[in-house]
Amino acid sequence: MRTRKIFGIGKGLGVLVILMAIMYPASAVQASWLDRVKDIYQLPENVEQIQKDYETTKQQLEDQKDKLSEAIRHSEETEERLLGQNETLKRENEQLQERLKAMEQVALDKEKRNRKLTYMAVTAVLLVLFYFVLGRVFRFIVWRRQKRGMR
Repeated sequence: MRTRKIFGIGKGLGVLVILMAIMYPASAVQASWLDRVKDIYQLPENVEQIQKDYETTKQQLEDQKDKLSEAIRHSEETEERLLGQNETLKRENEQLQERLKAMEQVALDKEKRNRKLTYMAVTAVLLVLFYFVLGRVFRFIVWRRQKRGMR
């Protein structure tokens, strides 16, 4: 009989433990079955809110796409304009380089001409000096010969 009481108490304790486990409250992370039922009945409202959020997000994405397209178009226009300016500047630079070379050539030709004129002038002066010196030397020689001949 005593063992029957122990088994009876053991059964009672086992049932008590099972009941306590079943009635043990759920953790804060898990929703209870009542919350799930409430969520099911609020689902249409949630779907409407989610759809509104989706439409808002879709509109924002479209706006961003339009802004991005506009920015791309603007950058392409700017790039084309800058490329055109670059080509114009290249042509102007080439023309200026050609003009600079022509001016340098003119300066070299002028310097060469001035050098020739200077050489010609110096040569002419030296020839005139040589003529006078030669004339004096010739007179001196003639004078010495006449002086020797007189003696």
